[in-house]
Amino acid sequence: MDDPEGTSPYHILVTNDDGIGSPGIQDLAAALRAVGEVTVVAPCGQQSGTSMSIGLNQEIRLRTSEAGNCVNATPAGAVLFAARALAPEGGFDLVVSGINVGANIGEVSHMSGTIGAAMMGAYLRLPAVAASQGGGPGGFEHAAGVVARFVAELRRRGPETGIVYSLNFPTSTAAETRGIAARPMGGSYFRIDYEEASEGEDERRFRPVFGPPDPIPAGSDTEAHNEGLVTITPLRFDWTDLPTVAALEEWDLEALLDTEG
Repeated sequence: MDDPEGTSPYHILVTNDDGIGSPGIQDLAAALRAVGEVTVVAPCGQQSGTSMSIGLNQEIRLRTSEAGNCVNATPAGAVLFAARALAPEGGFDLVVSGINVGANIGEVSHMSGTIGAAMMGAYLRLPAVAASQGGGPGGFEHAAGVVARFVAELRRRGPETGIVYSLNFPTSTAAETRGIAARPMGGSYFRIDYEEASEGEDERRFRPVFGPPDPIPAGSDTEAHNEGLVTITPLRFDWTDLPTVAALEEWDLEALLDTEG
């Protein structure tokens, strides 16, 4: 997979969670064509907040248009399907998910369909990148250019598998960007609550409301994002907490088994 000289074909699978019609994925695919051969496979419609879920036992319907290929699947499901059914000879070299409308920083990353699609790439042992942009309305050309240059550098260096590189852009133009930094995931830029909308005889309805977050950890990606920096956060597919595994090995685990039953 390593190709420092860039002499062999480099196959990039591009997806998102906003759907094939999102301008973010179109600008991203266009920029990445300067780095490699791009295949677009994305959900046909909005799939935000689906994390890494997939539809088990679901028949996949594929539609092809000038924008690319779309499927009736979650973002992670789209990546799995593309890797198994549409991959070029030798397979894909990289998965890139985005550009999402709205930031995926801090704890929100666990819920994100954008991150989930990239995590499916990591599950398939492919290097993976996720890109998201907050900061209100605006184009995606600046962010797409940064992602393409980042991908070119990853290709040159030979990226590690099992890692998702999550890039977040707080603004939509180069002039507004204050810098770029690698930061750990931390904090949340919003909190989800629920308020009652109506009450019936046998049904109550609630709607989500977004409130202010808890204090944001110093040095986190959320803090840097709020300060106007582009952030790069490497996320590991393996969630295992190794110190706790070691601690559990000190327990008398056999005593938990019901050997009398």
